[in-house]
Amino acid sequence: MAMQRWRIDIDGPAPGAVPGPGRHGQVGCRRGREARGTSLDRPSHGSHARAAMYENMILIDRGASESLQMQIRRQLAIGILNRQFPLHSPLPSVRQLSRELQVSVTTVSLAYDGLKQDGFVKARTRSGHFVNPDALADPGHAGHADGMRASRERVDYRAFFSGRSFNLLHVVKPSDCLLRFRYPFVCGLIDPSLFPIASWRECVRDSVNVVEIGNWATDFSAVDDGMLIEQLIQRVLAKRGILAHPDEVLVTVGGQQALYLAIKLLLSPGETLGVEDPGYPDVINMARIEGIDTVRLPVDRGGLVVGAEAGRCRCLFVTPSHQFPTTVTMPLDRKLELLARTRKAGQFVIEDDYEADISFNLVQPRALKSLDEWGNVAYVGSLSKSLLPGLRIGYLVADRDFIREARALRHHILRHPPVNNQRSVALFLQRGYYDRFVARITGIYRQRCEVMHEALERHFPGRATKPEYGGGSTWLRLPDGADAGVLSDLVQAEGVYFEAGGFTFSDERNNRNHIRLGYSAIGRSLIAEGIGKIARALPDACSVGAAPQGSRRAAQGTRDRWPHG
Repeated sequence: MAMQRWRIDIDGPAPGAVPGPGRHGQVGCRRGREARGTSLDRPSHGSHARAAMYENMILIDRGASESLQMQIRRQLAIGILNRQFPLHSPLPSVRQLSRELQVSVTTVSLAYDGLKQDGFVKARTRSGHFVNPDALADPGHAGHADGMRASRERVDYRAFFSGRSFNLLHVVKPSDCLLRFRYPFVCGLIDPSLFPIASWRECVRDSVNVVEIGNWATDFSAVDDGMLIEQLIQRVLAKRGILAHPDEVLVTVGGQQALYLAIKLLLSPGETLGVEDPGYPDVINMARIEGIDTVRLPVDRGGLVVGAEAGRCRCLFVTPSHQFPTTVTMPLDRKLELLARTRKAGQFVIEDDYEADISFNLVQPRALKSLDEWGNVAYVGSLSKSLLPGLRIGYLVADRDFIREARALRHHILRHPPVNNQRSVALFLQRGYYDRFVARITGIYRQRCEVMHEALERHFPGRATKPEYGGGSTWLRLPDGADAGVLSDLVQAEGVYFEAGGFTFSDERNNRNHIRLGYSAIGRSLIAEGIGKIARALPDACSVGAAPQGSRRAAQGTRDRWPHG
């Protein structure tokens, strides 16, 4: 089978150019140095640089069953979608491609005609062919190119990952939700207008001075930024009643990594993790990936119910201060009961203290870890909800021998979190900017929470659960028969975004009528108006709420043990 690769010289040959074999047996168009006016030790930065962009772009297989024009057409389409051709520069001319690929002019012309019909290119009179900008914006063209790509025998990765895919149902927030929606009731994000940009810029600037950059040359796999560990202990953990030694704290890339490390270290395949019901879906996914079984444990207005089912588990995952997603807070007596039972049974506990800093109470309820005398609690925290999610700074607090193992496991996954981010956050904490920022947004969130619950009581009396602890979201049970997924589709057209909560339950069919409403990223003046839009669209969502399972989005699952009004 004769197979050749070709380099496309997009500028064409210069006068006097001599075709000849290029590197690795390729055929290209080489120009004499005299014609280029350049020397061997002074490379050109014009057309040669651009021509090099297309090195090995088109592969011609003269023994393939696929026609030559279809091979050219397919590979140009893939190059266009991969943005390998500049948008406002002409594509290689018909004659140039014909010469470079050693095929007929008719073959190249047919390829370009097909690309024009498919919408990949546009022809301009006396200027040549150009990339059609619409092809880059239309996702349908990607599927068309995939179809052309499939004409050659390729690895079937869908079949390869069948039965063991990591693409499980998980929590996802639209990356553009703060721009696309006028009423973003999204959970877990910060209102960018509240962030102290000047203070943060100062810390970032000071974290990149000559001395600090010198530290970046060090391998931080075995240690974390000492200042950050110190500030976490003094300014964050102390407020939660947790006394920790530096050897008992590990910095992670967000709370999500801390959860994964804890699950992988505390459980082996085949053992059982107890998870709240409703609860955090990503924890169930992590357990599934590691071959760990899960048991769903009921939740009431005091959080996790410590019953007989919990005794079957090797480890329990709990969110006692601010239960996900119901927002209820576990009372002190139940925390003590949970610690006593797990100690007696030799069980571990993973405590996720998300949104811990956003407390509406003058005295914060103590973290479960602060009451742990036996050492069976692994505490997970994050600054994502109170700083910015994109910084991805989390932490894991546990016995020093546990942290030693966690650090070794972290090393094998990503060595360590970025050192510059660690130092920037450390300075932000040390200089008091973090405390002031948290105090400010806590006051604003408290006001927004009040406005939201006034609107919810007006439109959905007795159906909303007001946060006991604080945080940035609330939990709403819609009337029976309502489908939160359908409701979401209806109100998005009105500029409203919220998160359906059904998929947090184990029983999908009977719990499609739950939603999470965040108030951390929406302006106070827009809350009542947005809730009103949800209420007005509800009748249309109720009319189809009893549709069979599978007719609505899979993420609208779930369960009926959670009691409401």
